[in-house]
Amino acid sequence: MSDSSSPLISALEQLRLKLLDLTARNRLINFKHTKGKSLQFVEGHPAAIYQNLVEANNKANINVFGLPEPARRDWVERSGRLERPELREWAKSVGVSTSYDISDAVEDSGESNIRALMYSDDLARHCRKIEREATLAIEETGANMLFLVLGFLEFPDQRDSNKTFAAPLISIPVSLQNKKIAGIQQFSLQYTGDDISENLSLREKLRNDFGMVLPELAEEQIDVNGHFAAIQEIIKNQPGFAIKHRVSLCLLSFSNMLLVRDLDPTKWPANGDKNSLIDHSIVREIFEGRADDGGAGLSFAEEHLVEEGPGASIPLVYDADSSQHSALIDVLSLKKNLVIEGPPGTGKSQTITNLIAACLAEGKKVLFVAEKLAALEVVKNRLELAGLDPFVLELHSNKTNKKRVLEEIAKRTTFRPKHSNDIPGLQQQLEAHRKDLKAYTDLINSIAHNAFGLTLHKIMWRAERHRMGLGNNENMLGQIAIGDATQISEFEFGRRMDCLGYLRSQYELIGDFDEFCTFWGFYPDLLIPG
Repeated sequence: MSDSSSPLISALEQLRLKLLDLTARNRLINFKHTKGKSLQFVEGHPAAIYQNLVEANNKANINVFGLPEPARRDWVERSGRLERPELREWAKSVGVSTSYDISDAVEDSGESNIRALMYSDDLARHCRKIEREATLAIEETGANMLFLVLGFLEFPDQRDSNKTFAAPLISIPVSLQNKKIAGIQQFSLQYTGDDISENLSLREKLRNDFGMVLPELAEEQIDVNGHFAAIQEIIKNQPGFAIKHRVSLCLLSFSNMLLVRDLDPTKWPANGDKNSLIDHSIVREIFEGRADDGGAGLSFAEEHLVEEGPGASIPLVYDADSSQHSALIDVLSLKKNLVIEGPPGTGKSQTITNLIAACLAEGKKVLFVAEKLAALEVVKNRLELAGLDPFVLELHSNKTNKKRVLEEIAKRTTFRPKHSNDIPGLQQQLEAHRKDLKAYTDLINSIAHNAFGLTLHKIMWRAERHRMGLGNNENMLGQIAIGDATQISEFEFGRRMDCLGYLRSQYELIGDFDEFCTFWGFYPDLLIPG
């Protein structure tokens, strides 16, 4: 086993702590209800909610109710106007609790539907705003961030501190459904089927600051009351600690939790005396670097000849320029680990698509991961346009669940591609076009018909640039003929330009050739060099 005191293990631990974020900025440690992103409830038993939402065979929806609408006779006068009663007063009058701490009586009732301390129209507006925020989060990250939280742990910021934090205990990933019943918009919550994530930030915070170890959440069936009781047993003698039996709908991000688990070397199997994570060549290369031939640890991409060698046999489903093709050669043929950089629109996703297709052609499996959902969708759409969608399995998005994954696997196992008899002929055409393009490229990049050592490509572009610089005098080019133009060297060209410059200065010195000029009327037939 690798040395537990190695710098690499220390670096991994620092990364894990950074991902967990044990500061007060983390809502998983210091949760505060914010308008438009959270909703608190005054009714609903946590255990019954979990049972009906997650464990029930038909995965029942949980209805979200507001306060009963008061009749007009129950309205009260304020500032000369009739208005609905104040929320808490009306709730008490109709027998609805006004406390966000669920009472024992409500818990014993087994009520799974939840009620907010709001009138129905205000509740509908609030739910629509939360729904928009949740949809936006999915569009940006591809991950669902809407959770129904069952229970909070209240604890001091530090030992002997009067400042307290509240952290979510059980967070169920849900989606917000809405429909109209008798013209009234009704909202309900549905379990998405994703794993119920543990609050690892809270676990690490309590372990570091208080030496407490929270009980782990069960991976399958969670005994909500039993889990709360186990936590209560741990905190019973700790001042400032308390379990709050509250239910809240809110936006949370657990995206780092899986990364935190994956960066724990103890979760990885041992391979002899080596750990599968910290002794992996790529992991060591990321943390320790890799020296290039000069020992600097950095190197720039090398341009390869794509028409011959390993590059000629790489199958391309999209166009690739020489730099993109060279990147494919580095990965596929030279087995390099590399970073491809470039501004938007330079073909990075196109290169990734070609790389995935080439790996498929070699019978390899590819895991493509991106921070943004948009990046995943661009590559996925390109693969679909190339006809490779039967080989694409979407593992993580708001549309993905266990049922859909199984359906996609079944679809792939029954897929039988059509084989074309024209492939040999098409390959011959491809090879012929490739040879024609190479011949053209070789020609325009060849050095001929000049003593400057310029390629034909450079000559044409330089001539075009100078032609455009003439403006309206462009037609004068046809009146100039230089017989030995192809033999003029760069030195000779410079000498002639100096002569033209001298001639121009003399012309400007003489001035206009008119009746006021000293040489007006003088037209010599013969000039004898002085």
